Amino acid sequence: MHTEGVDDGVGLVIGPQIWTLLGVLSAIMFAALGLSTRYVVAQLGAFAARLDGRIDTLAARTDARFDAVDARFETLEKRLDAKIDHVGAVLGVRIDAVEHRLGTVEDDLKILKAHLLRHPAA
Repeated sequence: MHTEGVDDGVGLVIGPQIWTLLGVLSAIMFAALGLSTRYVVAQLGAFAARLDGRIDTLAARTDARFDAVDARFETLEKRLDAKIDHVGAVLGVRIDAVEHRLGTVEDDLKILKAHLLRHPAA
């Protein structure tokens, strides 16, 4: 038979002690959760900073490459413009020479025509 309130050698925990233990354990759990959350947030911040640094480095390298390609295109454009201008000048001279020769041939044909019309062959 069991009687209430009798100490039989087993430590009894009364209501206020249970609530105190629950409060202490809850405080420890919330403190641990707060510390771990702080650690995770700090690690995520450091990771984000490293990632930003990598992205900035990659952007700078990409910009430098685009600038180098742009400079190459400008150099090629200048060289091509110079060659086109040279070819245009050479063609202009050659076309003028051909026009002069055709003018000479035309004059010769006019002289020949006038001569043949004066002295028709029998």
